[in-house]
Amino acid sequence: MANPSPSRYHPLQVTLHWLIVVLLVAAFPLGKYMSGLPNDAAKLPYLAIHLALGGLTLIVIMIRLITRLRLPRPAHAATGNLFLDWLGKAVHYALYALVFLMTLSGVSLSIKSGLMPIVFGGSGATLPADFHDFTARLVHGVAAPALLILVLLHVAGVIYHQFRLKDNLLARMWFGK
Repeated sequence: MANPSPSRYHPLQVTLHWLIVVLLVAAFPLGKYMSGLPNDAAKLPYLAIHLALGGLTLIVIMIRLITRLRLPRPAHAATGNLFLDWLGKAVHYALYALVFLMTLSGVSLSIKSGLMPIVFGGSGATLPADFHDFTARLVHGVAAPALLILVLLHVAGVIYHQFRLKDNLLARMWFGK
């Protein structure tokens, strides 16, 4: 007889999930704030933090995807509504895709604009006059609000499960027995 699916995610999966939440909550507002700053030396510390958060997010999301494929996980949390069940699955896949798109477009932007030596290498070079001159910045800028919408849909789904369906969905993505 096959092992039944667990009722909770593995603690490593839980840790990685909430670490991604923290990283995105830190990177999003910082990125939005920085987009309104002039590209001068005063922006460098903010860029350093944002780049570090983005790089760490990329590493964590890759580890999370690998562990998701290798560790047992609970069955999909069904709602009893075919459309909502489809939407829940689609949002999860799209969240992975957009987090990858955000981080990879950030990596591309930093490479194309020469940010790493400027921000971390002390090259003394100036920042590009306008990051919008780079296609990767356009991708980054379009993906950010799309990712925010998906995060809000994800949270709405959690609220729906937790308070409308009362199925204690949050317990699946938290620590415990």
